[in-house]
Amino acid sequence: MKIDLNKGVYIEIGGELGKNNSIPIDSLIKFAQDFQNLLFNIAKYDLPSDEAIDLVNFKIELTDFKKGSALPQFAFSRRTEETIGNTLLEHRNKVSQRFEQLIDISDKGDYTKLRDLYPEPFKRNIIINGLYSFVNDFSTSPVAFVDFVEERKEILTHYKINRFKPEIKKGLLSEISEQEILIAEEGSAFAKVKLTKTREGKMRKKITQLYTQKNISLNYAPEVIETENKKYILKFPLRCFFEKDEDYYVIQSEMLDIIGTGQTEDEAAENFAQEFDFIYNRYNEFADDKLSNHLRLVKSILNQIIDTIEVL
Repeated sequence: MKIDLNKGVYIEIGGELGKNNSIPIDSLIKFAQDFQNLLFNIAKYDLPSDEAIDLVNFKIELTDFKKGSALPQFAFSRRTEETIGNTLLEHRNKVSQRFEQLIDISDKGDYTKLRDLYPEPFKRNIIINGLYSFVNDFSTSPVAFVDFVEERKEILTHYKINRFKPEIKKGLLSEISEQEILIAEEGSAFAKVKLTKTREGKMRKKITQLYTQKNISLNYAPEVIETENKKYILKFPLRCFFEKDEDYYVIQSEMLDIIGTGQTEDEAAENFAQEFDFIYNRYNEFADDKLSNHLRLVKSILNQIIDTIEVL
């Protein structure tokens, strides 16, 4: 692996942008933010949906700066949050490896390979937009991902960045005009249904996959959790299990120890929201020293994942 964000990677910036061994602060902020957003999106869409993911653990920091054009170094931050299952290093490695795959595509200049890497249109659109912003932040300045050998003061080039042309980007993006949803026919099966709109504006249904098991596990990842009087806006989707078991539905977050059940999916989601609201308020009534280690961790996760709370 030539790019390891756990150890840090140097970006060599030449041309007008990196001359005088310096970088204009507005340019540094722009490409650092796009770099960060790209890593966040990789973490959100490439890591397993059934594992605890905290985007705080994928923040990067400017850790060094060498002369030789402009040569900033970025690495994953050491300011991490606790996760369940000791998956932090494994997740960081996966994100770093996927980022390297994207930079390798840029080095070869064949951005059409993104179709193979991301066959799902929704994910592909998000990654393409993020990668396009990042690699084009440097304008016409030559840019490369490199290593700096301290002993010899030598720069070893691994990947060069090629511009992502707008027409190539346009050809790769998919118009999301169809929605895929999961529905259940009572007493029969789960069906994956694709909805398309005809020219006349009518909705057309097409079953693309059928599940006949009595018990079926799917993913559920709300970004907003709403009760009768509050709306919790989350920083990122809360990844949960969604199960249809015989005659009732179950939504479970193992990370937060929350289970919502109901005879319909809506009832299960409503019950889950009530439990979420209850434990958030209950745990925050107590000082940390009054809670067990596990409950302190759950309290910390709750406070970290909530962005804002709206009173309805």
